[in-house]
Amino acid sequence: MPDITYTLLIDDAPASPEVMEGVQEIHVENGGDMADIFRIRIALGMTDRGDWTTLQDDRFKPLTPVTIRVQVGIGPSEPLISGYVTSNRVSINNEPGQSSLEIVGMDATVLMNLEEKVVAWPNMADSDIATAVFGNYGFTPQVDQTQPVRQDMDVTTIQRGTDIQFLRRLAERNGFECYVENDPLLNADVGHFHSPELQGKAQGILSVSFGPNTNVSSFNARYDMLQATTARISEMDINSKSVQTGQADNLSELTLGREDVLGRISLAPVVLPSKPGLFSAAELQTFCQAVVNRSAWAVSAEGEVETGVYEGILRARRTVNVRGAGDLYSGTYYVTRVFHTLSGVGYTQRFELQKNAIGLSGAEVFMDTGALV
Repeated sequence: MPDITYTLLIDDAPASPEVMEGVQEIHVENGGDMADIFRIRIALGMTDRGDWTTLQDDRFKPLTPVTIRVQVGIGPSEPLISGYVTSNRVSINNEPGQSSLEIVGMDATVLMNLEEKVVAWPNMADSDIATAVFGNYGFTPQVDQTQPVRQDMDVTTIQRGTDIQFLRRLAERNGFECYVENDPLLNADVGHFHSPELQGKAQGILSVSFGPNTNVSSFNARYDMLQATTARISEMDINSKSVQTGQADNLSELTLGREDVLGRISLAPVVLPSKPGLFSAAELQTFCQAVVNRSAWAVSAEGEVETGVYEGILRARRTVNVRGAGDLYSGTYYVTRVFHTLSGVGYTQRFELQKNAIGLSGAEVFMDTGALV
């Protein structure tokens, strides 16, 4: 069993011995459509002056920076989350040792959610807007280019809401993900606005019911077979007074397996999305394609990693290879969420995966020293 250690930084400095001794549990939710979240539960004790330990120093003020790093075995120390305190919850109990403080926080997108705005973004593509907004916070932008560039004489993109709400709406209509993640190599927060990263080497291998190499204690898969395969839309162009249309019938992203799930449906379900706030044929086409690409994530799975065997940290928004689940459900998956829990009983990682195909493609690589296979 590899050693598992963690580091807790508060306001960019190592947590005090008093805080570290009181930590009962650390929980980090990584991935999903919203911000990454952390929860830290710390035991409280009565001081000689009648106050409570940890509380008396008021060290967890609003937006205090917090970083949680984990090291598994001889692997590198990796940040699970770099975020900011958003709330505290105190539980006082008459029973000795039962009182606690829970600190809750979010990743750096919380800084982008503090002010609602009305802003015009003329003569800019969605990707240009994302780059500008991330730059306002000092984040390094990692952005896929989008088209078209809207001209102010035709249509101007108007922001109504906070910066992160606005960027996530732009990301949705382009079929993108939008999030902020700390990059340990750059030692900086990176603003992501791009398609799911499906290319390249998978981060590791999850082995299901695979004898001594098994590193997953549970694995449950689901296949929703009647997802929409076609998206159609039509809108009136307010300038030309002409009807603009868009339609998508096929998956445009990389197929993670032998057979595209949408191509398996003989009677094609059709969806007619409405009111996207788009008026050009090019934008409507992009929007329809985004709808179909999202619909294609019809295969999902969830389970729990045996961290001591996997010997690594599973990360959301990256691919992972699964073996031992049969030909249909093995292969490359995209990791959508990981729930990390550090406590006195060890380190657990629960995961949620998705896949837009069925069957092994033959391109999967099931050799990875990090997965002990």
